[in-house]
Amino acid sequence: MKVPAAEHLVADLRHRYDATAVQGVPAHITVLVPFMDPALIGAEVLQRAQQALSRTPAFDFALREVGRFPETAYLAPEPAAPFIEMTLALAEAFPEFPPYGGEHDSVVPHLSVAHGSAADADAAAIELQSRLIASGAVRAACTAVTLMENSSGNWRDMHVFQLTQAPERPMRNVLFICSRNQWRSPTAEQLWRRHPLVSARSAGTSPNARHRVSVDDIEWADVILVMEEKHKSRLMAEFSRMLAHKPVHVLDIPDEYKYMDPELIEELQRSVGSILEID
Repeated sequence: MKVPAAEHLVADLRHRYDATAVQGVPAHITVLVPFMDPALIGAEVLQRAQQALSRTPAFDFALREVGRFPETAYLAPEPAAPFIEMTLALAEAFPEFPPYGGEHDSVVPHLSVAHGSAADADAAAIELQSRLIASGAVRAACTAVTLMENSSGNWRDMHVFQLTQAPERPMRNVLFICSRNQWRSPTAEQLWRRHPLVSARSAGTSPNARHRVSVDDIEWADVILVMEEKHKSRLMAEFSRMLAHKPVHVLDIPDEYKYMDPELIEELQRSVGSILEID
């Protein structure tokens, strides 16, 4: 799978340390190698490969970590799982072509930057790490997989398999609850209100809350995230019938932070992102 978004970071290093770069191979993450003689690849083979790859919908990924094999330096994609899924699906469809000829027990998706000697891999890894620190992670999307062949000695595109588009995730109304709606829940609202998949509100359970949770808030919310177990208990006591089929999650964040406290933000990013399954 070609990764043009990484070229600015790795192109010169690949031309220096990876022989396939001068043969026409762009920055890429290998899905399956080796594969059959190009002369044997016809419509039936292409259809079988397309069916295997269609099990994995298009997805976004990031390259932010440098990895090493003994003689290879690479960038590791996150998440790795979709790449592994595609490799295993193709290996199942074409059992006569196991990944890397069956030499390895596991599949490790990677974008090779240096390959051939430990010394070159060491040098490339050091430079890669420095560049990542300076420029940040590479973010890209996997929407297609390209079949390449090199019967002429140079690699060229032979066929492009388009991945199915993942269904769009609907926006969810997320209600954050603390006691007085003063520090924790307003921080959560501010932190998540600009996320494309979240519409955020905040409220408090105390009669003295800046904004006390209301029937309208409960009706509006798809998901309710409370800071402590006591907040859930108070909601259940006051809105039990309305909450019968509405998810309420306890974040376990104590009343120890001021508004937009960096530690509070870190806790909210970790816990809320995990519950909602978003970044």
